[in-house]
Amino acid sequence: MFKCRRVLWVLLILTIMAPVQVFGSDPAEESKYSGDVSEDTPLEAVDEPDPESTDGKKTKKAKDPNRGRFLPIPIFITEPAIGEGFGLALTYFHRQKDVPDERSLASMHSISDASKEQAPPPTITGVFGAYTSNDTKAGGIGHMNTFKDDHIRYTGVAALADVNSTFYLLDQPFKFNLRGTMVYQEVRFRIGDSKWFWGLGMSYLDASSAFRVDLPEDIPLDLFRKDLKNNGLAVKVAWDTRDNTALPSNGQLFDLALWRYDETVGGDYDYWNAKLKLISFHKLNEKFVLGARLEVSAIDGSAPFFAIPWVTLRGIPALRYQGDRVGVFEVEGRYNLAPRWAVLGFAGAGSVSSQKPTIDTDQSIYSYGLGARYKIFDEQNVWVGIDIAKGPEEFNWYIQVGHAW
Repeated sequence: MFKCRRVLWVLLILTIMAPVQVFGSDPAEESKYSGDVSEDTPLEAVDEPDPESTDGKKTKKAKDPNRGRFLPIPIFITEPAIGEGFGLALTYFHRQKDVPDERSLASMHSISDASKEQAPPPTITGVFGAYTSNDTKAGGIGHMNTFKDDHIRYTGVAALADVNSTFYLLDQPFKFNLRGTMVYQEVRFRIGDSKWFWGLGMSYLDASSAFRVDLPEDIPLDLFRKDLKNNGLAVKVAWDTRDNTALPSNGQLFDLALWRYDETVGGDYDYWNAKLKLISFHKLNEKFVLGARLEVSAIDGSAPFFAIPWVTLRGIPALRYQGDRVGVFEVEGRYNLAPRWAVLGFAGAGSVSSQKPTIDTDQSIYSYGLGARYKIFDEQNVWVGIDIAKGPEEFNWYIQVGHAW
């Protein structure tokens, strides 16, 4: 099911994300319009003669390049865990927020680093819906915002989902159905004017699960259906120096989250879940960017089967490789062909370990692939693209909004 949750984040934010991290926009590098039309100049920004000019010609008022914009995003789902399908997300990118100059002059350190000032994430509101070939369906709404000059960051998603997927015992697939309501909220607070954040998170799941058997007439039969709640609270610490979170070229991210799922907050399960993410980007020259990612997840206690950590790599189905402790390492090289176009290649490996031999695996876990990105909005720094990846078993492809990490 929670590849589906990952799809929701990709549509609305995108870390998570983690849950993933949200993306921002680069400081504008384009010059003000001077009347000459360059190749990159938006048509709506071309100035016509002033209405009061002596020649008497009328003018068309230039549109604000920082205005809010709607972006309909088609969702092409090719995730093996939930089948092939299609959906649509309608997102609204609100007017870009500026960071006051005084924040970049808050300390001697920030003065020396002023050229690398971090752009705030955009404000986004969106609704979405999707359906796949194995009768998985989901819909919901999400919002992301920043407050107090990017000192507070908020993300929230609510969704209804009916997911048919597969998990593995001793490398053998077992189908299941999970349907219900999911709510996720997170708020982060910047510590002073630094790059450090601390935050709180909340996850709520009210659902029912059942094993699924396909009858000869292609009519699925649900067995052992069970109602469940899986509610948790988190404390988070992060250090973020990336120049932006849409498609970074420089900077690092350290993100640590400790989740507690407990009956005292209305859940049916008691367990801890710790997640650590390290991401680093390096612009080696004007065209080439090298990125690296390390993620580690671990649980302790009695967790439902769908909440056990799994390897998250492009090309590998969700829930395919699970364990009490999961690690992932991935590298990516990106070459900027033009201001709006980039191509990339990536490769990664994962490892799992578990005290439960039923979910352990002896297979090698790896993936590799190629991708491309196109900048669709300059001011909001919105990139869209496609990745094609190969895991241990098959190829898969993904429509991406922003960076895959």
